[in-house]
Amino acid sequence: MKKLFNDLIKQLIEVGRSETIPDNPKYSILNDGWWQRRRYPKSEDFINYSYEELRSLFKGVVLCEKEFNWQVGSLTNTNWIFRNLIERPEYSENYDERKEIYEFGFANKIDNPYVSEDSGLSSGYWSYEEYLKVKSETEIEDAKRSSRMRQIHLASKELAAVKKQFEAKAKEKRMRERTERKKERDKSISIIEYN
Repeated sequence: MKKLFNDLIKQLIEVGRSETIPDNPKYSILNDGWWQRRRYPKSEDFINYSYEELRSLFKGVVLCEKEFNWQVGSLTNTNWIFRNLIERPEYSENYDERKEIYEFGFANKIDNPYVSEDSGLSSGYWSYEEYLKVKSETEIEDAKRSSRMRQIHLASKELAAVKKQFEAKAKEKRMRERTERKKERDKSISIIEYN
């Protein structure tokens, strides 16, 4: 299984590099995508792959999933490969590299609801700049909402403290009134001695 898996990975990398799926019979094993359901990759599987190989693998999986209409649902490897790809410094430190990967995803959308929108594969965007604009607007709105929620939380805590203080003062007032009433009752009590 390990050799088959490694051969499949090499084929997917070749597909990603060329960005085309050859009509070569050795690629027929990729057609049904069964291997994605049988063996999910582990981090150590790709630790020795270069950034270029990992990027090509991502592109190869995307192209094959789209071309062969793999029905793998949440078992799609695109999310996993994309997460590993973005952790590499070649990706995170290079705007043009990020733009290329995203625009590849925008151009090769996959009809799989489990594919992460962060990879551009299931999003409605057509350019990296549009994606960044919408993402930043969303982050700003999220920050505003978070700030409002924080304000509401603080106001709620303040209200709870005021309520507690009010209840304590009300209890103290009731106790004073009760004490005064008891003193008044005690004044009107007459003590009669019987001999």
